[in-house]
Amino acid sequence: MNPKTLLLACVLISAPAVAQGPRRGTSDTDKLEASAEHLARMKTALKQVLGRVEEARNEKDVVKLNCVNEKLTQIKALLRVAEQADIALHEAVSNKDPASESEFAKIGIARTKVEGLRGESEQCIGQLAYMVDEKTTVEVQQPSNLPGDNGDDEARERRRRGPPYPPPPIIRPPPSSRWYP
Repeated sequence: MNPKTLLLACVLISAPAVAQGPRRGTSDTDKLEASAEHLARMKTALKQVLGRVEEARNEKDVVKLNCVNEKLTQIKALLRVAEQADIALHEAVSNKDPASESEFAKIGIARTKVEGLRGESEQCIGQLAYMVDEKTTVEVQQPSNLPGDNGDDEARERRRRGPPYPPPPIIRPPPSSRWYP
């Protein structure tokens, strides 16, 4: 079993068993209809998160993109599990197998988790309150009454270049040992 599948199995097992829709004792047709509805909602959530990924790419916002991509990866994995469970549900219903209950529960749990991840992807937008927008500009105002400034551009250029005199000479200290000058 690969690490992603193992992680996903742990997540599904540790999740509260809250399958939305029909409960135990419902008819097989109700399970199939609810399963199709759950899958449709998960695909809608996937499209919404993909839209957020595209927004983050357009904004060139790496923090937001990483956050939303993490949620997107989890949603894709859950959708894959739900689709496999849907296939197993169809097989179980056609064979009158009692395993249809557990397959239906998997789909419901996956849908609940996908809805939560969709909400978390919306919260990724709020993580950038501390970052500086790339459209920020800085405007420097220099006082006009500086010494040597008579308002001409030549004086400003002299100030920008620095002082007209050479740098001070470098004076070396005396040798610390008479053997190594």
